[in-house]
Amino acid sequence: MNQESPVLIVVDDSDDDFMLIQRRVLQTWPNAALIHVDNPADLREALEGVAPDIVICDYSMPDITHDEAARLVNEYRPDTPLILLSGHATDALGVLAMQGGIRDYVEKSKPERLVPAIERELNTRKLKHEKAQLEMAHRRAVFFDSGTGLLNRLGLETTLPKLLGQNEGRQDLALLTIRLSRRNVQDANAGFSIKKLGMQKTLERCQQLFKNDIVCRWSENLLVVITGGFDWNRPLSESVDRLDSIESELCRPFVIESIPVRPSIHIGLARIGTDGTVPADLVQHAQAVCAVLQADNKGLFNALQASTHQAAARRKAIEKGLAHGIEHNELTLDFQPVEDLSTQKVVGVEALVRWTHPTLGRIMPQEFIGVAEDSGLIEALGFWVLEHAVDRLLDLHQKGHMLWCAVNCSPGQLLNADFAKTACEHILSRGLDPKWIEFEITESAAIDDMDRTVQALKNLRSYGCQIAMDDFGTGYASLNYLRALPVDVLKIDKSFVMDLLDDPSSQMIVKAVIDLAHALKLTVHAEGIETDAQRQTLIDMGCDRLQGYLYAKPLDSQRLLEWLA
Repeated sequence: MNQESPVLIVVDDSDDDFMLIQRRVLQTWPNAALIHVDNPADLREALEGVAPDIVICDYSMPDITHDEAARLVNEYRPDTPLILLSGHATDALGVLAMQGGIRDYVEKSKPERLVPAIERELNTRKLKHEKAQLEMAHRRAVFFDSGTGLLNRLGLETTLPKLLGQNEGRQDLALLTIRLSRRNVQDANAGFSIKKLGMQKTLERCQQLFKNDIVCRWSENLLVVITGGFDWNRPLSESVDRLDSIESELCRPFVIESIPVRPSIHIGLARIGTDGTVPADLVQHAQAVCAVLQADNKGLFNALQASTHQAAARRKAIEKGLAHGIEHNELTLDFQPVEDLSTQKVVGVEALVRWTHPTLGRIMPQEFIGVAEDSGLIEALGFWVLEHAVDRLLDLHQKGHMLWCAVNCSPGQLLNADFAKTACEHILSRGLDPKWIEFEITESAAIDDMDRTVQALKNLRSYGCQIAMDDFGTGYASLNYLRALPVDVLKIDKSFVMDLLDDPSSQMIVKAVIDLAHALKLTVHAEGIETDAQRQTLIDMGCDRLQGYLYAKPLDSQRLLEWLA
C-alpha cells in the first residue's frame, strides 16, 4: 500500500457527486487512483481487477444498495474499509450501518469530513499492514530456518498436527530424515570450500526433489520431509520403487571445481500414524531406522520391512535406557592390561564400558555406543567413563600399581570447544596428574573436522595427556593427516593381528605401519593378541606395546587387582 497514491473505488450513481469526491481526494493525494462504479457487476469487476485501499459508497442508489456493496467488498476484498457517504440518511441510520460492518459514515452536507475519514482509514490500514509484516517477520524468525528459508523444528512441530487434523484417516504419509554428513565429500583430500559447496548443492537437490512436500531443517545437518504416496496397504513394490528413486537421486554425484563429489547422505523413514504422530518421536524412529540400515549395510527400501522397524524400536529402547543408566550409574567399567615390550611389564590398562539393560539384558558396547553417538548422549557417556576411570586409577595407584589408563574419546567430545579444559580440570580436581590418562580417538573422528580436532588434541596434550589413534588402518586417513595430527600412539587394529601369521599381506601392512610410526616418533600399540606366536612376531617387528586375550580378558576393578597381584 502506497499512502502517496491510494486506490479508491467510489460506488455512486451520480457523476456530479463522483466529481466532487474526486476533486477533494486529488487535492490531498494528487496521484490517487479513483474508480467509479454504480452497479453490482461493475463493482465486482473493479474488485477483481484491483486491491483498493478504501471503498466509498453512497447510502442510497437505484441499482445497488450499500448492504449489497458491503457484501461484495467482504467477498472479494475482505478487511478493506468501506466509508458510507449519504445526503439523506440520518445519524442513527449511519451508526446502524457502522454496527453492520461499515467502517465510517460521512454526510454529504459535511464534505470537509471526507478527507479526514479517508486519512484515518489509510493510517489504520498502514498500521495493520506494518503489524502484519512484523508478525510475518516474527513468524519467519520463530518457525523458519534463517539460512535456508525452510521450516525449522518448531515450525514442523506446529505444522504437522494441523496437517494430520486436515487429513484425518490418511494412511499414506511418511516422514523421511536426511542426514547430510559433515564429511560430505567422500574424497578425503578435498578442501573445506569444496566440502561446503557440496553441502550446499546437496541441500538444494533435496529442496528441488521435495518441492511439493513439507521440508524442515531439523538441525544443522538433518532435514526432515513429510511426504505422501506411501500406501502401506498396496503392494510394497510401488513404495520400493519410490524409495529407490529418492535414494539414487540424492546420492547422484555432481562435479565441483572439476572434482567429482558423491554426497554422503543417510536416510531414515517413519510411518506417520503407525510409528507415532509427534514430530520428535517420528524423527527419533526414522533416525533409528537409518542407523539399523547403516549397521546392516542395507538399502533404503529395507525401511519397508517390519523387521527393520522392530530393530529400530529396540534401538530407541536402548537410547531411553542408556540416558537413565548414565544418570543412575547402571554402567560398569572393565579394564584390559597393556604390556610394554621394552620392559615386559604391564604399564597400563584400557577402560571399557559395560552395560546390562534392565529388560534387554547385556548390550554390547558397539551397539549402545553407536546409539549414544547418534542421540547426543555420547558426551555424557564419555564423561561418565572418564570420571569412573579416574577414580579406579586412583585406587590402583594407592595400592601400588602405577599404571596409566586409556579412555575412548568420541568425535562429539572432541568437537566441544570446552572438552579438554573440562576433562583435565576434573582429572586434576580428583588429585590425579593428567599424564596418567591416554585419550583414544579413531581415524574417522580425527578427520571429521580436522581444524577443531587438531586444536582439541593440542589442548589435551598441553595438560600432559597422551593421545592415541585407535583402529589405525581400518579408516581412510591419509599420511598427510597422520603427520598433521598431534598423536603419541598408533594402535594397530586387531583385524590385522588376527591374520598376522597366515597372511603375508597383513604382515607387510603391520611392518609398514610400525616403521612409519617409528619414523614419526610414535609408539606402536597392537590390539587383539591371543597367542604367543603373535606376540613374538610383533616383538620381532619392533612393536612397542601389546594388548589382548593372551594377557587377560577385560576385568572389573576387583578382578584386575587380583590379576595384578
